[in-house]
Amino acid sequence: MKQFQIDKTNPNCFRIMQAEGSPDNARIEGTDNTKSLVIKIERFAFTANNLTYYMVGDKLGYWQFFPPINTSSNENWGVIPVWGVGQVISSNNDAVGVGSRFLGYFPPAEYLVMANTTVTNNNLIDCSPHRLKLPQGYNVYRPLPSLAAHADAEISTKQHEQENFQMLLWPLYATSFCLSEVIESIPASAREQLLVLSASSKTSLGLAFALKEADISAIGVTSDKRVAPLKGLDVYSAVISYEQLDMLQLKGTVVVDMSGNAQVKASIKHRLGAHLTRYINVGLTHWQDIELSSDEEFFFAPAHIQQRMSEIGAAEYQKLSSGFVAKAIAWSAGWLNVEEREGLSALQDDFSEHQQGHIPSNEGRIYTLA
Repeated sequence: MKQFQIDKTNPNCFRIMQAEGSPDNARIEGTDNTKSLVIKIERFAFTANNLTYYMVGDKLGYWQFFPPINTSSNENWGVIPVWGVGQVISSNNDAVGVGSRFLGYFPPAEYLVMANTTVTNNNLIDCSPHRLKLPQGYNVYRPLPSLAAHADAEISTKQHEQENFQMLLWPLYATSFCLSEVIESIPASAREQLLVLSASSKTSLGLAFALKEADISAIGVTSDKRVAPLKGLDVYSAVISYEQLDMLQLKGTVVVDMSGNAQVKASIKHRLGAHLTRYINVGLTHWQDIELSSDEEFFFAPAHIQQRMSEIGAAEYQKLSSGFVAKAIAWSAGWLNVEEREGLSALQDDFSEHQQGHIPSNEGRIYTLA
């Protein structure tokens, strides 16, 4: 079994670790629980969102989901979670058949062993002891059609493409929807001006799409080379470059920051002063610079989702969120190019590009483990 690992103290140090053998029935039968199973990971997406998992791995528990293989307790290796698709190859849970396929949270590895599972509303839930205290939204795996469900090649291709869009965009646009709810709840007098930094990121674009649907204007802020392409998507009321921040009007302003760039943050605060009403940090694409001060907030989507579910019920929230995500994904199919790369070695080759923000904003990368 192979697994992509990264040094939790040095993001420039990463490797592929290999363990002897592979998960099989014998390994499952050796667990204490009779409802364990093994999933072979087919493919997964990697985006700037995964770098946020790295930056807040200790604070928000992301390192705890998937323990690194072949490491000792005094080593700093960790596993960044990814969103992907996997197929059950062995199961001790009668409700989950071999060949079942699921979309969900995986390690960038060849296999995932779940020590204990249950099925609720057709969703698979990983109840492994080390995951029980972690945000439950990450432990839910949604069923997908089997690989043999469609004999027609054209239908199978469409299914494959749809799954790629889901693993790339579903977690990002779910966050976009949460943010749009937060923005809509802010009094209009406090958000006369709304800025979205790192405006070309996919979470930012999903947010801009949601706000446009709600008739809320947002100014996208991005690098100079991305201003024109971003204007072409027609979801922001205006798009400016970071060099144009001195053009901002002095009025009640809310900032949604997907980058965490310390220099940009300082420029905005200096320009707006008391006119800056809220500063919401979401992603950390500029992970090298991140510094959070007492007048800022860090947005954590699972906490927001939990709160909203308690307010309106899980079923109603799921209906609203899923409806938005499906609509946003359909919109994205018109501009997002999906590139499939083969093997964990491809992620290793690409990792520095992901870190440095060199992946084009209109491209999504999928890593296959056939």
